Amino acid sequence: MKPLKMLFLTWILLMSLPTTASEQEEQAFQSVKNLFAAMSAFDYEAMRNVVTSDFQLLEVGEDWSIETLINAVKPKGKPYQRRNFFQLIRSETHGNVVWVSYWNKAIYQFGDKDRQVAWMESAVIIKQNDQWKIQMLHSTRLDKDKVPADIQWVEYNPNSPASNQ
Repeated sequence: MKPLKMLFLTWILLMSLPTTASEQEEQAFQSVKNLFAAMSAFDYEAMRNVVTSDFQLLEVGEDWSIETLINAVKPKGKPYQRRNFFQLIRSETHGNVVWVSYWNKAIYQFGDKDRQVAWMESAVIIKQNDQWKIQMLHSTRLDKDKVPADIQWVEYNPNSPASNQ
């Protein structure tokens, strides 16, 4: 094979792979954003698809499965809309495992009433069959007066190219 052609093929291969841990961490964190987007869309199959089969959520002092989470987000006759906001605090990569800590805020709209809720959360995300899946999520709900004022909230809307950053 000619050296120029070999160089070109090598360049294409390298450009198609994540080259830094931060790129992998962002790809892994995308699965967290996708989980919350699926929750907002009441897309229960998408929720199941972004987590591992042994997914564990530690929520309000309880051990939840994905089915428990799905049941918790179902409207139960009271329709609502949810908007999701995030700010990554820290992330670490160890092979095919990424853990992240982040701020999470939801704005719920029930008819003409809004309600904001914020959490500090962490997740363990593993790569399975070339897909990042959430294996464990831990959520701590914050009192309104405990939410740091300097958080730069970024809304995640999967239908907006600007929020896929």
